[in-house]
Amino acid sequence: MKFLSLIFVYLGAILLFASLFPTRRLCRQDHPGTFVWRILGILILLFIGGYGLYGSLILKTGELQSIHVIVSLIMFGGGVFVAAVVRQTQSAINHILRMAEQEKYRALHDDLTDLPNRTLLQDRIDQLVLLSERSEHTFTIFLIDLDNFKEINDALGHFYGDYLLQQVSERLSKAVRKCDTLARWGGDKFALLLPDTSVEEAEAVSMKITEIITPPFQVEGNNLAVGVNIGIVTYPEHGQDTGTLLQHADIAMYEAKRNQVNYCLFNPEKNRTTWDRLILMGELRKAIESGHLILHFQPQISVLDGRLSGIEALVRWQHEKKGLIQPDEFISLIEQSGLSKPLTNFVLDKALEHYSLWRESAMKTGISINISVKNLHDFDFPGQVKATLDKWGIEPDRLTLEITESSIMADPGRVALVVESLKKLGVRLAIDDFGTGYSSLQYLRQFPAREIKIDKSFVTDMLSNEDNAVIVKSTIDMAHNIGRQVVAEGVEDHETGVLLKRLGCDYLQGFHISHPLPPDDLFLWYEKQKDKQKNGA
Repeated sequence: MKFLSLIFVYLGAILLFASLFPTRRLCRQDHPGTFVWRILGILILLFIGGYGLYGSLILKTGELQSIHVIVSLIMFGGGVFVAAVVRQTQSAINHILRMAEQEKYRALHDDLTDLPNRTLLQDRIDQLVLLSERSEHTFTIFLIDLDNFKEINDALGHFYGDYLLQQVSERLSKAVRKCDTLARWGGDKFALLLPDTSVEEAEAVSMKITEIITPPFQVEGNNLAVGVNIGIVTYPEHGQDTGTLLQHADIAMYEAKRNQVNYCLFNPEKNRTTWDRLILMGELRKAIESGHLILHFQPQISVLDGRLSGIEALVRWQHEKKGLIQPDEFISLIEQSGLSKPLTNFVLDKALEHYSLWRESAMKTGISINISVKNLHDFDFPGQVKATLDKWGIEPDRLTLEITESSIMADPGRVALVVESLKKLGVRLAIDDFGTGYSSLQYLRQFPAREIKIDKSFVTDMLSNEDNAVIVKSTIDMAHNIGRQVVAEGVEDHETGVLLKRLGCDYLQGFHISHPLPPDDLFLWYEKQKDKQKNGA
């Protein structure tokens, strides 16, 4: 009995002693319960001492009583309990710490590519700025934008777009050193931090990145080509803090994109225009949302009788500081910033709203608006057109959607599906800026457009340029032969109108007829035209 009691006591002591090691580790970890674990460690040491004394007492005792055996069992159970609690607690705390570490990692890394994210990159730039201030070292930052990625993403879907981004990140990782930081900046943009790198070395890295990205990517058996536009800045030449450096890198990247070059080094003077464009781009988004864009309307007349035959809605930007901005100054920004769809929806809604008011005043001619290639790639666009027509109670055949010749040829298969839905809806279609693209005549013959609008670049100087006059005549003849009507844009004088009438053109549009007018002025113009026709009759 004595031997068994000693075994229980000393096994309990051994378990307590084993518990000291995880308790010691817990005391060294940085968590709120450290002080409690230190107290527990001291208590365990005291318990071990108590177990040892009790074991000595048993050895000296001649005949053990049952109470001694019970105490031995309780002491053994206490050792088991303490060891189990300490072990389980250590396991739970380690699990929590691992989870916290994983959360921290996810907070600083991109889920898709597993690259550092914007937050981690900015933190490392901050550290390099502090280090470079003391050591006078230099470093370089790249902002890398993928060219053509949006088109691929729209055509194949986000799943394959994400897969392509993963492949791009793998290739970019091969082009950098271990000391560099390659990060996912967001969307289709990446960033690269290069410590101790000169401008010359940075340009060499840019060329290396271009070379490694140039070979086509394999996605679902398709060869997909993706280019890069890289903006480059160096510290401290182009900025002395993280925010300024990243801002200037962004400007240089957009400059590279605008000039269609692979990389561009930030130049304060040269890139001022790009900076102004970026500011304007941000203001443009707000202008669409807040309704600061307005519509002017340019009438078209029939060559035969001079009556109003159509109205084209043209967007203008009423800027708070710069006044009225013409579309030539901001349409390119619309394309770059991905605002084509919201702009078209805005113009469509406002144009039909005005048209619904004019129709009540007996001005019942049709109205036309321009749409972009983005709309022709959007399967939801026909539904949006129908919803807007229903909203204002307009018959579909009163609306003409003008489509540029070049947009027809961009992904013809996808365009054909959207156009077919628009045709079933009953809206009219027109080919705008005809003559500036390279469309197939066979395709034009099959395209369900009711009219063709000759680009003003051919019409404006056709009196002095015989080649342009021949082009206009040929276009009119060709259009009539395939059953299309013809609108001549850019008619700026009476003589040009007379010549177009002689050539058989159907409708005229241009400054000679009328400049684009605000809604109220258009109605006044219409009333004057009716009076002239009555007096002439």
